[in-house]
Amino acid sequence: MEKPDAETAPELKNADDSNSGSSMSIELTKVRHALSVKVQKHGAHYTHISPLGKGSFGEVHSAHDELLGRDVAIKSIKNSYREEDPVIHRFLKEARGSAQLEHPNIMPVHEMGMSDQLGIYFTMKKIEGKDLKKILDNLQSNPEFYQTTYTLHFLLEIFLAVCNGVAFAHSKGVIHRDLKPANIMVGQYGEVLILDWGLVKKVGVDDTDGGQVQLQMDESDEGVQTLDGAVSGTPNYMSPEQAMGKISDIGFPSDVYSLGAILYHILTYSPPFEKTQVRRLLENVKTGNFIPPRKRFPERNVPRELEAVCLKAMSNHAIQRYPSVEHLAQDIRNYIGNFEVTAYRAPRRIRIWKACKRNPVKSSMTAAALAALLLAFMTQRAMLFGSYRSIISRADELRLEGNADIDEATQLYSSLELVRAASELKTETSTEQDLANSLEKVSSAAASKYNVAEMLYESVPEPYRRRQAVIDGYVDIIQRRINFALHCRQYDLAQQQLETIRLRIEQPDIKPGPEASQRLNNLEDRIAGRGLLDIIGPATIRDVIVWPLLDSEDRPRKIQGDAIKRGRLPLHIENISKGSYVLQVTRADGGIMPFPVHIGHGEHTLVDLDLPETVPEGMVYVPGGDFIFGGEESRFYRKSTRTLPSFYIKTHEVTVGEYIEFWKSLTLPDERSRYMSRLRFRPQDRRYEDAWDGRGILRDDRLSLEYPVVGVTREAAEAFCAWKSRQTGSRIRLPSVEEWEKAARGVDGRRYVWGNGFSADANLALTKSNEKGKLRYPLWAPPGSFPRDITIYGAYDMAGNVREMTSTPLPSSTVFFQFKGGSASTPENFLPCSYSSDTAVVPSDVGFRYIQEK
Repeated sequence: MEKPDAETAPELKNADDSNSGSSMSIELTKVRHALSVKVQKHGAHYTHISPLGKGSFGEVHSAHDELLGRDVAIKSIKNSYREEDPVIHRFLKEARGSAQLEHPNIMPVHEMGMSDQLGIYFTMKKIEGKDLKKILDNLQSNPEFYQTTYTLHFLLEIFLAVCNGVAFAHSKGVIHRDLKPANIMVGQYGEVLILDWGLVKKVGVDDTDGGQVQLQMDESDEGVQTLDGAVSGTPNYMSPEQAMGKISDIGFPSDVYSLGAILYHILTYSPPFEKTQVRRLLENVKTGNFIPPRKRFPERNVPRELEAVCLKAMSNHAIQRYPSVEHLAQDIRNYIGNFEVTAYRAPRRIRIWKACKRNPVKSSMTAAALAALLLAFMTQRAMLFGSYRSIISRADELRLEGNADIDEATQLYSSLELVRAASELKTETSTEQDLANSLEKVSSAAASKYNVAEMLYESVPEPYRRRQAVIDGYVDIIQRRINFALHCRQYDLAQQQLETIRLRIEQPDIKPGPEASQRLNNLEDRIAGRGLLDIIGPATIRDVIVWPLLDSEDRPRKIQGDAIKRGRLPLHIENISKGSYVLQVTRADGGIMPFPVHIGHGEHTLVDLDLPETVPEGMVYVPGGDFIFGGEESRFYRKSTRTLPSFYIKTHEVTVGEYIEFWKSLTLPDERSRYMSRLRFRPQDRRYEDAWDGRGILRDDRLSLEYPVVGVTREAAEAFCAWKSRQTGSRIRLPSVEEWEKAARGVDGRRYVWGNGFSADANLALTKSNEKGKLRYPLWAPPGSFPRDITIYGAYDMAGNVREMTSTPLPSSTVFFQFKGGSASTPENFLPCSYSSDTAVVPSDVGFRYIQEK
């Protein structure tokens, strides 16, 4: 018999079915309505919207999803930030980062959209519960009450759940960068979810655009807010490399550090670093300046194993932390399960006690169990010794092969240096390229063999790691690496390698022998590169003070700190640090002159203060001797050491007034025409105009007799020098590139006239980027208007104001000559002392100063 369907046999439906159908129809109508509204107006299916909380840039609301009939959390950008592109960038980054990481311990993202009320938003699972920070705050304020609920075991389970989520993210190449208790939600039923993936970083992807948002923090803030920018994260939980703003160094170990900081908070109920100003807090993070958990709160009875796990995860050096989150989590599981943790070597009695807890036995079987354990221990020792012999043999074999490669690399580098010294220009010869390629190949081979050998030494079974053969083998590799770095003048690399070996072998349970310690101390002295300084001179010098010149990347070089030594000649200074110094020389007549000195790595420097009795008016004295020339910013010349005799150079550029005095002395109309200054005040001007009339009166109010003269030809500048020579009775001429560069940068090869830093202050010199200076002096400025644009010898405006002529042609030309320095019309790349420019037309920003031979 055929079964009737609903339409042909409605009488077969019972009453309940009818009610159910009616209810389903009503629900279907609601869903259809909600879907139609959603299409017309996005986000309209979310109702009962009410605030839940706020952050730095975002806010979270509770809402009901009419489509699916569930409560959700909606995150959106605060109204005041909705037009800020960097904030929107981070918000979208958080939404996408969370959505792409599907894991039980990572907050799931349901939907992204935009509405008039919320702006851009995304919805998440709504959790009824508290974040871990609130839980720990409650424990801190009332531990006796809350410890019954939030036991240490329960908190460690929460921590393990966080580790699981972070480990999953790391497996996808994602770094959180802002792990902290406030970003960990704990639900009423044990759910643990990681929130706020706004600072997420993908391994191998450039992240330089992610740090545009700057959060202005209160000076008394305790470091619980998230910072964006070069320093990103939350100060109390960020790693040292994050605090330093080293974006390229941030990786998986950075999250391991943050997890260690969270564990610290769990163990002590307080963040690792005490409340202080943010800047000081960041400095404490960089240096690892925090009190270990057991010392900070002895009354908490923090287990030694957990303290060791925490401190290992929070090591200042990434290489000392756990190699992965999984290793950190495993140590926590080991502690919970009464197993030994890798971060802490418990006393033997504690290990036996834990073993008994793991394997409870009846008292009658204790002796048998101990005997079995002893037998197993002896068997294991035999196996470990065999493994040790095998590993040591292979490690030594690779080390010796690496030694042979490093010796060959040392010879190749010496040959390469000889070839480079034969050419002053930067262009590489084929011989140089061949040697460089061979050097790279051999040094890479040595590094590979050393790396494997180091890994083998580190993998020696624990009972044998303190054996002299292991320590000596490791020290030998690092010593040879350091020797090669010193030979190649890579002093920073040598210092890093020395720190690495000290970290490896100066652990509490591993101490190098006397010979290895002495070798390390000798290496430290060689890396420091301290030298000797002897100062001699004539009896007319009354007093000499030796001052250090300190510098940083964003701060001009200047005299800082205490004098190194003071006295009459001769002066002898031993064990002086390499670097830059200035001698403040007082003559018998009371006059004071500066004399810069540079101490090279491990050099014995002899300074003969051959100073003139007087210096011509308007000139400064540049002593003869060695100086560093060329370098990275130079277009043509390699970095090298040059030697020049002493000379005088004009304190400032030749001014319009000084030049007109020469111009008026000319009698021939042809010379007056050829040597006239012709200017264009604006780039759109088609013609150059004469700067003054036939009587020497300036034609334009924008000119001044105090400004440097520009718009003159090289022929005119040389004619001026010839006229000046006749007036002074001394040879006056344009400076060579070498003379100009030494007068500008002194002897230490500094980048700018004031030091190595520029980014801190664009107002150091008159350049195109000096907006404040150009408001007052749009084109040129009187000499000395920018007092920090002064060389160590006292010459002004060698960085900015106008570019300056030299007597040195371009390496590839005999017609065009090199200009030095920058001007009000040039960008910052003209400022380095070693940089040279040129032009094929008569410019309006090129002047000159002159040399007077001694």
